[in-house]
Amino acid sequence: MGSIGPPRDSEDPSGFELRTPQKKQKLLSKPPPPPPQRDEQKSKETNSDSESEDEDGMTAEQKERYLKQVRESEGFEVEYFPGISYCCKIRPLIYLDEQPILNQEVKSCSEWAIRRFNSDNNTNYQFVEVLKANSVFCAGDEFYLTFTAKDDVVDADGEQSPVIFQAKVYAPIGGEKEYYFCRPKLKS
Repeated sequence: MGSIGPPRDSEDPSGFELRTPQKKQKLLSKPPPPPPQRDEQKSKETNSDSESEDEDGMTAEQKERYLKQVRESEGFEVEYFPGISYCCKIRPLIYLDEQPILNQEVKSCSEWAIRRFNSDNNTNYQFVEVLKANSVFCAGDEFYLTFTAKDDVVDADGEQSPVIFQAKVYAPIGGEKEYYFCRPKLKS
């Protein structure tokens, strides 16, 4: 039966040299390497909590405002904070017109959401346009969509009044869309 510990001779049969007490003493006598240098901008300290930034580049004041907006609007009304990391944070998609692929994805998700709403509620709304979109990216985009749709019902003036909708849809990379909900926009 073999031994559980390393061989007793000075060299392991695997070809790795074992550390002898002399080598251990030699290693311990070397001074430790210097600590890594910190980036000057990141190491700059500030005295005010509202001025110091977290790992995403948000000040405490910005983070508080962001979290309040997410809480109060369920992610649909979140402002853009320039210069921060939006990894795993809801962000407004402010340049949709300049991003045709993303713009088409947002429109497609909005149209799909209103079709699901119609199916679930026995209605006949037709998608009109995207008003705005927010997104959080995590292995795909989770969209917070605000768009208008018209029903085939006409109002007293003979017009079809558009209704503002909110929908939450997840579009995973390479997968099927997931529908969370679609609803007429909540009153503020």
